[in-house]
Amino acid sequence: MNRYTNIDEKDLLQLLQKGDETAFTQVFYQFQPALVFFANRLLSGQVCIDAEEIVQDAFLKLFERKGTLVTLQNVKAFLYIVTKNACLDRIAKEQTRLRRFEKFMTSYEESEDTILSEIVYAEALREVSMAIELLPEKCKVIMKQFFEEGKDAKEIAQGLNITVSTVNNQKSRAISLLKQRLSGAGIVLLLLSV
Repeated sequence: MNRYTNIDEKDLLQLLQKGDETAFTQVFYQFQPALVFFANRLLSGQVCIDAEEIVQDAFLKLFERKGTLVTLQNVKAFLYIVTKNACLDRIAKEQTRLRRFEKFMTSYEESEDTILSEIVYAEALREVSMAIELLPEKCKVIMKQFFEEGKDAKEIAQGLNITVSTVNNQKSRAISLLKQRLSGAGIVLLLLSV
């Protein structure tokens, strides 16, 4: 496999520049372990990043530019620079991905909280509406107007041709009856609505 182990650097480089596969393999085995170590050190602490893949890409770029490098020292410097830049790009992409993920999770958690709040509100609303339906008729009519239509005592009194004090008495009676039937959330919703 390493046919050129005893060849000098100048001849190895000339063969590499001509695209000789054995010379390329020789250069690969000479620099690859150190480059992988270097890439691993740069990428430490990063998730899902493969240093060997980055180094292989660096060697592909070397093969594409093999004719432009004039010394083995240039080859080595080129490989280290390409590896370093690729590592820094990967780190930046990973950081961007993590920021996007954190932003998504934050908005997801916020939307989950909002959804849960809406569920609690809808259930409390349903509970209060069902409890109002079980009230005596006069209480039920007055509480529906308070709770569902948002009317005040004066508007209800005018609409039903009764006094405001009658409306308030029926409302107090209804609230007293509803407190016995409702959960904590239902009571809070009722009291905030009327």
